[in-house]
Formats: sequence, C-alpha cells, structure tokens
Amino acid sequence: MINVTKISLGFALSVILGASAASAAQLTIDDKTSLFDAIEDYQFQMESELLARGKKYHMAYGIAGIAGAQGTTAYVTSVNTAYQFALAQAYAQLASELGAEMISAETSVNVTSTGGPAEALVADCEQQHKTAQESAKADESLMDVVKGAIRSFTSTDQEKAKQSKLESVINCTSTTDRRLITDVVSRSVNDSFSGARIVQSVIHQGQLGIIIGLSAETAEVAGILSAQQSSATTNLGAKTEIQKWVRAQLDAQTGSVLGLVGSRMTKLSNGEWAIVGFGIAPASEPSSSNVMNSSRMQSERKISETNAIRELARFSNMAVAHKVDQSTKDDTHAYVQKHIEDGNTSVSQLQKNVIMSQLTQAYNTQTTLRLKGASKIYAKKYSDDGSGVGFYLTAYAWSPSMLSAAQQFRQESSSAFDKGNSTSGNLSAPSQGKAVGNTQSAPVISEDW
Repeated sequence: MINVTKISLGFALSVILGASAASAAQLTIDDKTSLFDAIEDYQFQMESELLARGKKYHMAYGIAGIAGAQGTTAYVTSVNTAYQFALAQAYAQLASELGAEMISAETSVNVTSTGGPAEALVADCEQQHKTAQESAKADESLMDVVKGAIRSFTSTDQEKAKQSKLESVINCTSTTDRRLITDVVSRSVNDSFSGARIVQSVIHQGQLGIIIGLSAETAEVAGILSAQQSSATTNLGAKTEIQKWVRAQLDAQTGSVLGLVGSRMTKLSNGEWAIVGFGIAPASEPSSSNVMNSSRMQSERKISETNAIRELARFSNMAVAHKVDQSTKDDTHAYVQKHIEDGNTSVSQLQKNVIMSQLTQAYNTQTTLRLKGASKIYAKKYSDDGSGVGFYLTAYAWSPSMLSAAQQFRQESSSAFDKGNSTSGNLSAPSQGKAVGNTQSAPVISEDW
C-alpha cells in the first residue's frame, strides 16, 4: 500500500486511495492545498521514484468537480461521472504527450482608418436625427399612436417634461479608426491506450482527482486481458488470493472508501498479474414498501457491479478523442461623438476596447472488451459520514488463472452433464405444501463436497 500522508481537513471531505505498489512518495493534502498542486507534485515524485527502481512509467492526471449535493444519492452518481471526466482528461493528456496532435492556428487583423477632420463625420448629426425621428413616426401603426396617446393622457406633467427633454437630446457617433484582431487556435488528438492503471484517486473539496500510469509491463498485461489468454499453469487459488488482498486493502483504510474508483493491480503467488476493478453506486434510503426496497437495492447493486466490471474493459483498451478550440478577439474602436442638448453642442473623440477569449473542449472515450473468467470478489454497503451518503462498493477481478479455472470448470461440468445424460437416474417428486402467513427460511443443508 502506498505511503500516504493525510492531514486533518476539518469539515472538508478528503478520500485518498493510492496504488498497490510500495512507495516512499507521499500525497500530502490539506485545506490550504490545491488539489491540482498536490496531484502534480505526487505524479512527479512517483515517476521519479519508479524510474530509480527501473520501472519506466508515463503518468497523467485529471480533475473534475463533483456536482451532486452531499447527503443525496446524486452525490455518489456525480462521483462516478466526475471520475469519467477526469479519466477523459488524463487519457487526452497521454494522447497529447505520446501521440500525434493536430494543431492549427489562424490570426486575422483588420485595420480601418478614416482621413479628414473627425468633426466632419458628425457634421450633419442634427439633420440625421430629425430625419430618423420623422421616419420613425411615419412607421408607427395606428395601435402605436393610440398607445402613445394613452401614455400622454395618463402621464404626469413631470413625466412629460422628462420625456420631452430626453427626446431633445441628440447623440451621434461615427468610427474614425478600428483595429480588429481575431486569433483562433484548434488542437485535436485521437488515440487509444491499453494498460493504464489507476495510480491514485482522491476526493478533496468537491473535486475528484486521479492519476493514471502506463508502462510496457501494464500494456502487456492489458494485451493478455484483451486476447483473453489463459494461464499455462493454473493457480487454483487465484480468486482467493485476490479476495484476501482486496479485504486487506479495505481493512487498512482509516477513512472513507468513497473515492475507491477505477482499477488496481496486484501480483499473485505464481507471478501473474490480476486486475481488480472497483465500482460504486448510491444506496437509497429504504421506503415503506419491502417489494420496492428489494427491487431498488438489486438495481443499485447491479449499477455498482457494472461500474466495477467496466473498469476491466477500460484497462484493456480505451480510445480517446479530444478537441480544443480557443478564440481571442481584440477589437479597438476610435470614434467621434457629437452631443447636442439645450442648444449646446460638444464634440469629443473616444476609444473603446473589447477583448474577449473563449475556450471550448470536447472529449469522447470508448472501450470494448469481450470478457470471460471475471468474477465478483467483493460487495458491501458503506456509509460515508463526511458526505452523508450510503453507497455500494463492488470489486470485479480477472487474471489468466481465473480464466483457466473458469474454462476448466465449464468443461468439467459439461462433461458431467453428458455423462449424466447417458445414464438413467431416479428423481423423487417434491412434496406439495401450502404456505400460510409470513415465512422465514434459513435451511441448513448437509452436502458432500
């Protein structure tokens, strides 16, 4: 288990769950620490330390906000969606650093200058204003005239005087010079990666952060998973070993395990790697209906299982497409303004600047795997005091030995069926009974094993 320093966060929720490999690197985080800074520092430490041990990893991270309100089931659901967003960011970073990125940039500059005295541009300002007023009156409909008459009839003398004064004020403007700079940059990348393991996951101050790590060894393990290669020498105790490892990891946690999302890896006694996917789902408060409670509980547990098993597919291969569009507009106007009020005229030259920038990002990830031999190895309902929510945590695991064991069992059971189908046997008919009232059943069956 990774060596993690966890500093008291007061009322803030912080869930830190690290990699399975022993390490001296520390993720130190508190109320005053930015999650971005903490994760970035930890990533550099881990990469350097693993490299010193002969392990060449390339890491990337992603951080996403958790939108759901604490104390609601939406919070747990939002942890899952934040994880997917953080994953997309981390994969996009890998693609940008390890793949081929398409970059296009375009800048346009338009400059307009007007010669002659600026006052000439607004010389006929008063006449233009009168013409515009006459045109507007001519365009008024009968209904508009009626409404205007009503307003005139109902308005006070003070309101009428104010309106008359506003109508007597004339403002005219005209551009003398203009400089418009438009800058557009687009970046896009499409790639796919196999074997990206979750090195670290953390929830802190309403954000979820993850670090993923990719190496030649993890890519090879992903290739074995993707090809569904079984073990040449089956470790029949593989599933038991993984279950013990998972329980040991969870028992060692001193805080919440709400942030335990993604896949982890552990090496078994025969030297093969096992991949363990963790998934969570909200656990709703019970209702008054036992039937609906049972149905909802099954549905929520199934969501947790699905989120766990999808991690095995994600580890085997995930494609990512990422596009960034950045635009900047710098618009500078120099203009002359003529102001006429109560017979007084003033002409002034002014300048206005409008500077805007916009960044748009789009992510898309996809993963597919035909999976055999995976098994659910852990499932439990938890309550998280920090966020005030209940949730289900499920773990699914796969290893070459688990696949071999599943294939062997399937073959043995199929052979046993064929053997039984070719011989005769006696089946005793079950006795018929009638149940009355509530039934509690906990049969103890003595069987041969």
